[in-house]
Amino acid sequence: MEEAEKAKVAKLYTFSGLERIEVEGANAGDIVALTGIEGVEIGKTLSDPEHRERLLGIAVEEPTLSMDFTVNNSPFAGLSGKFVTTRHLRERLYRELEHNVALRVEDTEHPETLTVSGRGELHLSILIETMRREGYEFQVSRPRVITRTGVDGGIQEPYEEALIEVPFRDSGHGDREAGIQEGRDD
Repeated sequence: MEEAEKAKVAKLYTFSGLERIEVEGANAGDIVALTGIEGVEIGKTLSDPEHRERLLGIAVEEPTLSMDFTVNNSPFAGLSGKFVTTRHLRERLYRELEHNVALRVEDTEHPETLTVSGRGELHLSILIETMRREGYEFQVSRPRVITRTGVDGGIQEPYEEALIEVPFRDSGHGDREAGIQEGRDD
């Protein structure tokens, strides 16, 4: 068991819609944000020193797709953004890791390139669009599927399962749509 660390919460907030409201305390089940404690990660337990019961951590699914983020080096570099250096890009991506728990950022052998891995195209495209709206100018590689080696030594790719229940009279439509997406009918 890890050694407990003492820390003091500077401010505590709850939410009302999208608004953050500072409060003095919270109850079990409340979603809160807090300041004053460094290095808190998903799966860590924050508790009263009098009631130090550690909770089981949650597992965050591993990334399934990766892309390289690079400083824009095209002839039009620097024309559409205000954050254009590798330092800006690196700081922003590592700052994203503080709240985007399914994201991974890794340095590469090229100092101007970072490999960013996420849960899929939508996850990474939201990050890319958010950064562009914030004024970051960068290039991205095409997406790469992250594979792993299975226990039998074979290469495995990520997949998703879906159960679609439709009335029998409409089952042909469901079969056709699943087939378009390389699904199978079991």
